[in-house]
Amino acid sequence: MISEDKFIELVDTVLDRNISENINQKEAIMADISNSQYIVAGPGSGKTTVLVLKILKYFFVDDVNLDEVIVTTFTKKAARELNNRTIEWAKLLCGALDIPLPKSFNSLMIGTLDSIAEDYVSKVRDIDVIDNFTSSAVMMQTLLDGERNTDKRLKQFFKQLKNNSGGVNTAEMNNLVQDIRERLVYDMVDYDAIKASAGREQVMYEIIDDYNQRLYSRDILDYPLLERIFYDLLADNLIPEVKGVRVLLIDEYQDTNYLQEQIYFKLARHVNDNNGNITVVGDDDQSLYRFRGASVELFTDYVERIDEALSIRPNTIFLQKNYRSTSNIIDFTNEFIHMDNRYLSNRTINKPLIVPCENTVDGLPVIGLFRNNIEELSTDLSNLIYNLKMGNSFKVTRHGVSYDISAGNNPSIALLINSPKEINAFNKKRLPFYVRESISYKDEKMVVFNPRGQNIESTDIVSLICGLILLSIDPEGKTQDNLDNIPPHTKNVLKSWRKYATEYISSTDKSIILEGDVINLDNLLEDIDNECNSLVDESQENAIYHDIIMDTITQTKNAITVDGLLSTKQVFWHILVPIASGAIDIDDDMFEINYEDNINIMSIHQSKGLEFDVVIVDVGSDIYNNSSSTAFKRFPNRGGKTFNIERYLRKYSSLDDSYDSHTGLDDEFNDLIRRYFVAYTRAKSVLILVGLNSMRYGYKGDFQDNILIPNVATGWSRDKVWHWDNLNNLLNI
Repeated sequence: MISEDKFIELVDTVLDRNISENINQKEAIMADISNSQYIVAGPGSGKTTVLVLKILKYFFVDDVNLDEVIVTTFTKKAARELNNRTIEWAKLLCGALDIPLPKSFNSLMIGTLDSIAEDYVSKVRDIDVIDNFTSSAVMMQTLLDGERNTDKRLKQFFKQLKNNSGGVNTAEMNNLVQDIRERLVYDMVDYDAIKASAGREQVMYEIIDDYNQRLYSRDILDYPLLERIFYDLLADNLIPEVKGVRVLLIDEYQDTNYLQEQIYFKLARHVNDNNGNITVVGDDDQSLYRFRGASVELFTDYVERIDEALSIRPNTIFLQKNYRSTSNIIDFTNEFIHMDNRYLSNRTINKPLIVPCENTVDGLPVIGLFRNNIEELSTDLSNLIYNLKMGNSFKVTRHGVSYDISAGNNPSIALLINSPKEINAFNKKRLPFYVRESISYKDEKMVVFNPRGQNIESTDIVSLICGLILLSIDPEGKTQDNLDNIPPHTKNVLKSWRKYATEYISSTDKSIILEGDVINLDNLLEDIDNECNSLVDESQENAIYHDIIMDTITQTKNAITVDGLLSTKQVFWHILVPIASGAIDIDDDMFEINYEDNINIMSIHQSKGLEFDVVIVDVGSDIYNNSSSTAFKRFPNRGGKTFNIERYLRKYSSLDDSYDSHTGLDDEFNDLIRRYFVAYTRAKSVLILVGLNSMRYGYKGDFQDNILIPNVATGWSRDKVWHWDNLNNLLNI
């Protein structure tokens, strides 16, 4: 043990972190072990530093055993970063103290709630946990079983959830069944009661029951089931290891759902009994996962909720000093988050402004790049990205002031967009496609990284893997031709796979290993994997698609067979058809990427927790007019799918009645404001807003100057006031 003063000195001299300069950070880090905290951490405020130093303070100053500490965060990547930095800094402190690093640091319990739940539950039960992409494939197979994807009453129910906007294809049905099933678990809904009240959606509960039975029969769990079982075991005091926990640190608490809150409260009872603390860290302005069941009110009302549940009254601390962005970017984001008065009423009480740290530079003004059409926009944007990445600079003079537009040598760059898909549902090319194409033309060595840009089932690497499986198990296509009642899109994908693999075999003079009636899928995948090397080496995206599809096939195989042997029909119906139907999505936690060297195209949700030297935010590259079809992504006119699901479940949920007071429209506005706040606060030195001139000037064309196109991202509040008229607050280039 060392004294608090010695710890602060070592943190300053060894770790180069002068926590005495930031009173709020120091208060959070140096709190007594019995002091529970509610930390509201603004963007770039050093919350990871605070969490790591709290852990180190407990160990070096308070002599807390590390097996008495549990730390949870939102993603596996964030957990790895937190764990690695804790060990790295612990080594430095131990070196300064001339002591060896204790082995306990290598077994620190830092992870997502799911990974920690799996660790504890597996000590009580023999389980396997499948990832989201595999559970989606299993759900798709369950949906297709008995042609339930063609049920007209179920389709009508789903269309109503979507506000009757367009049809409902099989992939959408699969996603909606998954969404509702997850919310049934996360909202702790009375399942028997809601099932008994079901009308035209009755078949949905048959699908959910069959899906659950498939998993239970193999002792397999997906993440929602895992969390529910963890909660039940905690409630029944069947996990003795948690009784000694003294410290519970929870990151990204603003994206917690109700079931997770109840799990944390069960753990907090032991913390309280051991005279320890529960500390939550988050920011309601950065809550993005309501569509997955998160409820931001669990964060904004946290102090009252944990006081009522456990008589714990945490100390509130605001981390408001921003160490990431320039002063101009900070001022811009402060202005943005304070424009909408209705939004402000939903924020944490007495929340202060974000402020720059002492040595923050003013930096460039926030830049606007708007053009008449997508072709002009993509050309000029690609030129700008290329020059910034190459370290080139150029001068712009506006109103007599000259600005040097640059971002240093080889800056990290991200283009943030609502959807990074390169081709839309109508087969029309979008901004990400043009940017990739243009930059690749300028310099083929400059990597444009966009793993979510394509439907995974249509990529070359997946076409090769699945096509070779097709040729091996059904060389003449007889089984494929006899597949009944599968969606047209699925049939077309299967045909395209077969064609791709046939052309590959022809061009390489490879021979197909033909399988009999009983297929050893592991052996087949091993043979096929050898054919993938050249495509895997071709791009980072291909490597990601390869890993995802291989893991999906393997986990799905494990979910439906004990001995690993499958029939041809099983491979089709359980593996190939679900993948071809679009059941598989990209899981960002599956890959480790160095974002520094790429031109990164990603959704705003993907960018959460990241930062880049240059951030380009698409505020309307595909918005041409005030059409109601684009309202949901710029200026909502009604509650969306998530609200409709919440309203459907709420009567049977354990969530408080007070949440019924929310209107769906307000929720949609609040979600959109938070989304763009997250996007704008990712930027370190250069922030650029891009879109069509319809977004800059607020109308479709010169002849329609009275037809405004309101957009939250460009400074409109929900009362239809445009606070940034003509976006004259930007340096337009």
